[in-house]
Amino acid sequence: MLVDFQQALADLVSSPDLCNQVRHDSEVLWKRYDLTDREMRRLEQIVNHPGMECNCMLYRANRLAPLALNLPGLLKALGPDLRGVLDGFWLKHSNTDVHFYLESYRFCEFVQDEIGRGRAFGANVVAALEREMTILAQRLEVSHTEIYSPLRNSKDSRDFPSPE
Repeated sequence: MLVDFQQALADLVSSPDLCNQVRHDSEVLWKRYDLTDREMRRLEQIVNHPGMECNCMLYRANRLAPLALNLPGLLKALGPDLRGVLDGFWLKHSNTDVHFYLESYRFCEFVQDEIGRGRAFGANVVAALEREMTILAQRLEVSHTEIYSPLRNSKDSRDFPSPE
């Protein structure tokens, strides 16, 4: 049950939406995790603590950092759409990749998929995406992360397998 408690805590930190769900109905935790009564009470207290909002913000700031460093033109081009795109990306990819280039490339692929599904963005988004995605692919190549390199690896790079 400790494992479920730890997973629940990590999920709560990474998802303000889940925190809000639990604040309104703590049964959400019972449905998702195998928790003891004590673990459940602790998670309810954590979710309702005023510092939890800050905790969620810090988590998201850490997820945003590699994107801001590697994709400044794309983030700027997304403009007011950025928040919704980030929310969608973080929902789809709840686990981060600690390799900044990989996380950034995965974000580019997400934006590409959104465009492919017909989502309309500002005029500069496609150009910024292509430019910065190309730069990222080159950086991945020279970073000697061959297993992940989109230039060397023809299989779907969204899976990001762990090195053996």
